[in-house]
Amino acid sequence: MVYPQLLSAIQSTDELVAGSMDADAALIWSVLWFGKMSGNKRVWDHYRAQGKPVVVIEVGGLIRNETWKLGINGINRDADFALDVGINPDRVKHLGIERAPWVLEDKPYILVCGQHAHSLQWQDMPDMDTYFRETVTDLRKYYDKPIVLRAHPRYRERVHFQIQDEQWYKDQGCEWQIAKKVQQTYDSFDLEDQLKETYLTVSHSSNAGVNSIIQGIPAVTTCHSLAWEMSSTYRERVCYRREEWLINMCNIEWRADEIGTQWQRLRTKL
Repeated sequence: MVYPQLLSAIQSTDELVAGSMDADAALIWSVLWFGKMSGNKRVWDHYRAQGKPVVVIEVGGLIRNETWKLGINGINRDADFALDVGINPDRVKHLGIERAPWVLEDKPYILVCGQHAHSLQWQDMPDMDTYFRETVTDLRKYYDKPIVLRAHPRYRERVHFQIQDEQWYKDQGCEWQIAKKVQQTYDSFDLEDQLKETYLTVSHSSNAGVNSIIQGIPAVTTCHSLAWEMSSTYRERVCYRREEWLINMCNIEWRADEIGTQWQRLRTKL
């Protein structure tokens, strides 16, 4: 796991104090205020209220469970990943990330991805049923394709949030689909397979937008997403050049044995 390597890197430069609410900066795992990580919200609120930085480590999206993100004061596009400290253009090759050609031909459906509503990522967003309804309504102004609705695998429709009007979704040509866990993995799901039949993806700020762009599927995202610079609109699918963007993505995610390098980069900004 990456956590011991990160703690070792921090201890090589600074004093690390467990559980302190009076340090110069805090370190937390993820910004999901749920389950065993729910206590992190108290740490986040306390340090941010004092104007002190919070370093956040979380699982990456480029190589799930092999790469990790380490940023300051948030995740995704809301975080500072110290990209201005320096960019290594060779990391795309180093991580073995390959861009698929843009998929320009027609595909069967549009894919809308939800997120976990207990995450800081979902702050100021509507309840999940409302989000899906509003997104479908916007899409129907421009497209008549079938729409697949894919809730977060740990924030499922009818389990973690209720659907107020099942018939409305059916009348709009929507189908709910359960994300399937990839066998013999810890935390990977079948989004890549799903994208093979997808014409356009829609997401708020999750890894779905990034993965969609890498796989050559145009994506509609918000300004909180790391895919924002590549984002399409509801009105038009766009296929931008991805070279510089992908270099940045690969300088945001690091393998466990590289996380000390990212810590050194972040430390210059703390």
